[in-house]
Amino acid sequence: MSTPVRILDVVNTDHAALNFLVHRLELINRQGEFQNDLVCSHGPHLARVRLQAATATAFDIPRRLAPLGTARLLVQLVRHLRAHPYTIVHTHNSITGALGRLAARLVRIPLTIHTTHGFHFHEHMSAAARAPFVAAERWLTRWCDVLLAQSREEFEDIRRRRLRPRFGAYHIGNGIDLRRFRSRAAAPQNPRPVVLVVGRLEPVKNHGMLFRALTQLRAAIRPVVWLVGEGPCRERYEADVAQAGLEDDVRFLGYRYDIPALTAAADVAVLTSIKEGMPRALMEAMAVGVPVVATDVKGTREVVCHEETGFLVPLDDAAALAARLDELLRAPALRARLGARGSVYARRHFDEDRIVHRLLEIYRFALSARASERSCAASRPVVLEGVAG
Repeated sequence: MSTPVRILDVVNTDHAALNFLVHRLELINRQGEFQNDLVCSHGPHLARVRLQAATATAFDIPRRLAPLGTARLLVQLVRHLRAHPYTIVHTHNSITGALGRLAARLVRIPLTIHTTHGFHFHEHMSAAARAPFVAAERWLTRWCDVLLAQSREEFEDIRRRRLRPRFGAYHIGNGIDLRRFRSRAAAPQNPRPVVLVVGRLEPVKNHGMLFRALTQLRAAIRPVVWLVGEGPCRERYEADVAQAGLEDDVRFLGYRYDIPALTAAADVAVLTSIKEGMPRALMEAMAVGVPVVATDVKGTREVVCHEETGFLVPLDDAAALAARLDELLRAPALRARLGARGSVYARRHFDEDRIVHRLLEIYRFALSARASERSCAASRPVVLEGVAG
């Protein structure tokens, strides 16, 4: 057998590696055509990040652009890339996406691919606030061979802003392991309805909008809210909940490894993010048969079919969120109908096996394009939407 092509994925956190990449990389490695290694941060979940026939390496990865931390990470990445014969570096997220692409350029890695998980700039920023981030992404794209967008709206953003890497930009989509998130046989019989929120406790997830909505719900239908996740805002959110008199309604569950079981036990799932790539938390809820309520933002509105699998509400409109929660919590039949539709939709559109198939085509295409240096348009994969570099 020929030697597998070596790929290194670079992602920011051990949490992201465990939840978003390990299953995908295992599917890729089973093909035998590629060996897909991983770099992520140190953290409490690193022990669970295991790859058969591949390696997971941990570095100190900053969450913000701190000069010392970013310089240290760049040096670590450069050393790691020089020590291993990687043909492809595949980066994710903002800081690791920037430094990973720069390190790959410095080491002259043959192919660099970047997946956007929601650009740092977003639709709710002013033009002045967006400008430096757009300029930075345009600069970084020059060091990138392929740019992948999870959502179609983000792909259109790439096209509109003329971000044109060497071998093109493509819509890749996003998916989940549907074997873990099976459609439940029946709705749960909870003494109080359960609202599930899965996401890091950080500003971009905008939990405060949910807390405001909870204070507007009628006392007769107050749900129990399970907040799953950790993050820098936990102490502040606990104080906000206490100040609002919601201690009996909101439970901070911390990081959990039993998300499928928690999802199956929920009546409604909520996501109040300011921006998203394509949120897996909503895909998982829909796959299980849980109706969802989420903010109408880029990425999220590509997952949720409004009034078919759940509801979309305007960003920071707590009254609209409260009204939709009230509607769902008082109507078991409506929850069952939206949940059933969501399960069917998720199985049609969010199967990670299909995403891996597309990704493998992209890798093969990029290797072929680099070898031949033909135009991207002449050999673009027919299953993907793309724009040539």
